[in-house]
Amino acid sequence: MRKPRHLIKLAAAAAACLAPLPGAAQSQSPSNAPTKTYADIAEAAIPGVVNIRTTSYRKARDPQMDIYEYFLGGKVPQMSSHSIGSGLIVDEQGHILTNNHVIDGAATIDVLFANNREKVRARVIGRDPKTDLALLQVSPKSAQTALTLGDSDGLRIGDQVLAIGNPLGFSHTVTSGIISAKGRVIGAGPYDNFLQTDATIHPGNSGGPLLDMRGQVIGINTAVSSEGQGIGFAIPANMARQVIKDLLKFGKVRRPFLGVVGKNLLSGDDLDDRDTKTSGVYGFLITNLVVDGPGAKAGLRLGDLVVACDQDKITDLNHMQRLLGQKSPSDRLRLKVFRRGRGFLHVAVHLQETPSADRLPAERDLF
Repeated sequence: MRKPRHLIKLAAAAAACLAPLPGAAQSQSPSNAPTKTYADIAEAAIPGVVNIRTTSYRKARDPQMDIYEYFLGGKVPQMSSHSIGSGLIVDEQGHILTNNHVIDGAATIDVLFANNREKVRARVIGRDPKTDLALLQVSPKSAQTALTLGDSDGLRIGDQVLAIGNPLGFSHTVTSGIISAKGRVIGAGPYDNFLQTDATIHPGNSGGPLLDMRGQVIGINTAVSSEGQGIGFAIPANMARQVIKDLLKFGKVRRPFLGVVGKNLLSGDDLDDRDTKTSGVYGFLITNLVVDGPGAKAGLRLGDLVVACDQDKITDLNHMQRLLGQKSPSDRLRLKVFRRGRGFLHVAVHLQETPSADRLPAERDLF
């Protein structure tokens, strides 16, 4: 039986509506689109997460003990304290990344793997207090799973994430959430650039991984807000990657040095005789220069307003410090500055390694 012609036309129109648009057959889902469930990610990542237990000792501070020690030469007893934290295995050589504050001052550091059957003593390869990261190494008796560092710069606010760690001593706890914000400054140090997440983080989670929906580490859980729940902070993986590289190679982080002291440009500063393009109030003012430092040698001057570094517009002093943190001591920078009476200038600076503290003036915001 033949269908009426009008029904055939309707069927053809419906088929046309359902057909893919031209070129749609070649399009695929984005590479960062979630392809795994939380359970898939947790199952694969948990073996690469460790619990860290430290022991530290201090003298008992009792006035009577002080008298006993001073007059009688007695030995003041020591008090022991213990702390917990988390870490993640970064390679097959047994290197483990954690927070510096987890192992700071520890006399012994023990690492407990996910199988809970193997506890291994760890040694410190290097520490970086400025980013609150530390690298340990262990010699496990069996093969261990290493986690992969992802690209934290590619994260978007709202991306789903998973945190794994040892909160309050509850081994290998998994919590979920999203990226709530990026580039948070919380006053932890000169390189503040934290990811903010609402994935539940408690004491003991410090040093554990924050994973994206591909199972890659995009952050190292570090801090929580004391003023409210659901506000946790993680160090971006891209920052951790450079720290790991330096700690493995040098045992410390070799930071670039510009040799300037700066201050943020405020709306109350006198901009009357500056170019109108600077009226948006951004960048930072150079208030001092280290004699024979890279900046001084390149021709920077007091009062210069630094508005750009290479291709990046400088928003403030902290932004410049974060950009410097991504450079190596041998790199060259191209700074765009505004100088009174000269307008905009470009200054090429050859960076150096940051000198030891005893060779630098004790000035705030020196970098």
